[in-house]
Amino acid sequence: MNKQASLVALVGLVAVAALLLTGCAAREATHPLSSYVVPDFSARAVKTIALLPIADRTVSNDASDTVLRFLRPHVSTMTAYRFLSEEDVLGLTQSKNVSGAYNALISGWRKKGDVGTQDAISVGQAVGADALLFTEVYIWIREWVEPNARGASQTQVGIRMLLVSTKNGEKLWEVSDEQVAKSVEYDPGSKIGVHVDDTGRATALYGGLPQPPTFDEVVPRVMDAIFKVFP
Repeated sequence: MNKQASLVALVGLVAVAALLLTGCAAREATHPLSSYVVPDFSARAVKTIALLPIADRTVSNDASDTVLRFLRPHVSTMTAYRFLSEEDVLGLTQSKNVSGAYNALISGWRKKGDVGTQDAISVGQAVGADALLFTEVYIWIREWVEPNARGASQTQVGIRMLLVSTKNGEKLWEVSDEQVAKSVEYDPGSKIGVHVDDTGRATALYGGLPQPPTFDEVVPRVMDAIFKVFP
């Protein structure tokens, strides 16, 4: 077999392996799920929950928008509560003249992760919610494997959620989850990497590094884990 034929065969083998391994890479291990729910949650008679703006603890420009895009369908399909959107909450607090409490609540959450009890009560009463749902993104990373190192590119996402009573500011539920997803391995010796597009299709590339999974692939897995333990 000549050199050109060998290269063609090698590309074919890598492409097949990439397609097989992509499915394995999609099932990365999840960090232990940390969760808490108040013991007598069912007695709290929570029916309506207000969504608050997301706090981004990372340096990302798109984490909040991406997480919100997946948060909305999860709250509508995986829970039995009535949810008020961020836009609804903002509009109601403005019409009920409690913008000061709303702004203080959001500022405290985004800057320090604090929830002011009186502000939570005021906002809850104004919008007619039994609880407020806070969300923060604390890990948002896509990393490419080093060109001279054998290994995989990876994407990591960490999200925490907090549900607070609007009656007394009590924590009703809290959960955090982190997940890491990896590409197929890159071999610097062969100089062959694998490009994985948004559909999950893998293509062997000479001299190319494997792309990390997209955030759109990882965020839904974190959301699935979180909402499986939603009370």
